[in-house]
Parts: sequence; C-alpha cells; structure tokens
Amino acid sequence: MAGEKDIKQALKEGKLLMGRTEVVRAMKRGSLVSVFCPSNCPPDLLRELEHGAALSKGKLEVQKFTGNSARLGQACGKPFNITVLGIKK
Repeated sequence: MAGEKDIKQALKEGKLLMGRTEVVRAMKRGSLVSVFCPSNCPPDLLRELEHGAALSKGKLEVQKFTGNSARLGQACGKPFNITVLGIKK
C-alpha cells in the first residue's frame, strides 16, 4: 500500500501524528514533512491539507493512502479509524 512502509517507520521513530486537529495544527506550524489521507477522507479536510501543502512551497507532501480510514488505523496498529496522519520532521 502507498506509504505503509513510511507510516510504520514513523510510528517506530515516534514521529507520527494522528487526527485532524493535531495534523492541521502541526501543518500550520510547519513541523510536518508528509500527510497521509485515506481514500474516504472528508473533502473539506483534503482541500485544507492541499492548500496548506501549496503554501509550504514543496516542504509538505499530501499523499493519498490507497485504503480507507479503517485500513489506515490498522496500518498504525490502532483498532479505530484514522482520518489523517502526519509525519513530523
């Protein structure tokens, strides 16, 4: 799956942020290098993340995770859905 290796590595290193509030806050601070959105990401959140990535001038990459939010949670070893993930610098 797209990015699953990156997600597992970030989880191991303690660089993973989960959830809309945490990821958007870190994105605005400029402390993320990558964001993963599941296939069922809410359109308003996706627009907000893509806008933030555009403002970062290439410093932040928004990646589409090929699975849904339940699969994204499983990729992180969590028993719940995850709307968005961020990987810290």
